[in-house]
Amino acid sequence: MNRRTPLNNNREMLVSQLLTLSEEKRTFLDAYFDVRNPDRVELEKQLKDYTERVEQLLAGPDELLSSVVLIGSQIQLEYVDFHTSDMLAIVMPEEANPDEGHISFLSPVGRQLLLADKGETRSIYTPSGSMRIRVVDIQWASEQNSEQVYETHSESLQNSSQGGRKHAL
Repeated sequence: MNRRTPLNNNREMLVSQLLTLSEEKRTFLDAYFDVRNPDRVELEKQLKDYTERVEQLLAGPDELLSSVVLIGSQIQLEYVDFHTSDMLAIVMPEEANPDEGHISFLSPVGRQLLLADKGETRSIYTPSGSMRIRVVDIQWASEQNSEQVYETHSESLQNSSQGGRKHAL
């Protein structure tokens, strides 16, 4: 009998994610950003903040894992000014499919949502202008989908030098 819970699997996926981002950081950054690109410096800082936050979450109780937007999170957003809502999944670049609501954490919107707290309201800047969103709920993808995302995640970082820029929306 398998006693592993979805939260145990999520913890394992986050640890694997931290290891991959740590070990493959330069390859990952090289694949998506030119060394002279100012966005690269900003992303390096964001990845550092992300890894520190994930380490803190892993040291705490299970409930904290669904309190902040992480790579692999499914989030319910409320567009504050429009009184509508939407579901999005924050994923690795190779998993992005905006038509299905899967956005890369490297995309402009994904980068602005990463590390948002549940209940937090943020102004998100898009090509069509600014809008206020509220993070209503944060959940993890189903156990099977999460495993697929992180298996692909590890493979893709190893192969990321093969034209990854096209995925950074």
